[in-house]
Amino acid sequence: MAKGQRLEGVVIAVPTPLTKDENIDVSSLRRMLDHCIREGVNGIMLLGTIGEGTALLAPQRRILVEESVAHVAGRTPVLAAVSAPSTRIAVSYAKDIEKSGIDYIVCTTPFYYKFPDPHSVLTHIKTIADAVDVPLFFYNAPLMTNNPVDVDTLEKILHIEKVAGVKDSSCHYNSFVELLRRYPDKEKRPGTIMQGDESVIDSSLLMGADGIVSGAGVVFLKLLNDLYRAATQNDRLRAMELQRAFSHEVRSLLGPQFNRDWLSNIKKRMVDLKIFDDATVTAPFLLD
Repeated sequence: MAKGQRLEGVVIAVPTPLTKDENIDVSSLRRMLDHCIREGVNGIMLLGTIGEGTALLAPQRRILVEESVAHVAGRTPVLAAVSAPSTRIAVSYAKDIEKSGIDYIVCTTPFYYKFPDPHSVLTHIKTIADAVDVPLFFYNAPLMTNNPVDVDTLEKILHIEKVAGVKDSSCHYNSFVELLRRYPDKEKRPGTIMQGDESVIDSSLLMGADGIVSGAGVVFLKLLNDLYRAATQNDRLRAMELQRAFSHEVRSLLGPQFNRDWLSNIKKRMVDLKIFDDATVTAPFLLD
């Protein structure tokens, strides 16, 4: 398959609802998916950082993806991440997930070991892309993988066949804007350029980002959608006002430097919203 239909707008990286024994809570999962779709999201990402993807067993990942794809039933694109310490493991995850009918596979750099040579990262991504028949999204998350990717390498990733776009969560705004400047015309970009840093949604969209991928936004969907609309309609003052409001909500939930038990706080908020039945997180995350 080629790069696939252009993905843009508000994509929500969702938490994984778990029962008290850390199995997938399918009922809560379906309520969350319906909640996201009702609010008009442009895509749902599973198994990312907020989704505890690297902490789940293979059968859990399989159930999560299969149930999600079946329940969403084409109402919005579904993405699933395959982050792993080696290419071979990531390919095995991707092939397994592909069987569900997923719309996009998301990959990061390898984690745990450091790979300072960009060629290692490029080979890793290309190998995963070549192994499956669905388009790939690259998730740049150096704070989680310990392998930063510079703007030149990001640009090369965008040109890999079957790579549909990138989500940049590096929190290096200058590099993100530099990538946008290299492709000022959205229609001529080799792939979608999405911002994953929730503190600069307004300025990123005003500079021409194709969209955002937000995790904390799952509990602030109306506010997030309002922010997206204001920025894409070039209502700069309104976008800045909504960004301040959104950032305040996120900091109150997660702490200024993620210095609270942020994952459990998000799940507890989902319980408060009557979307999740339980706020269980994978050990050793703590639930107050």
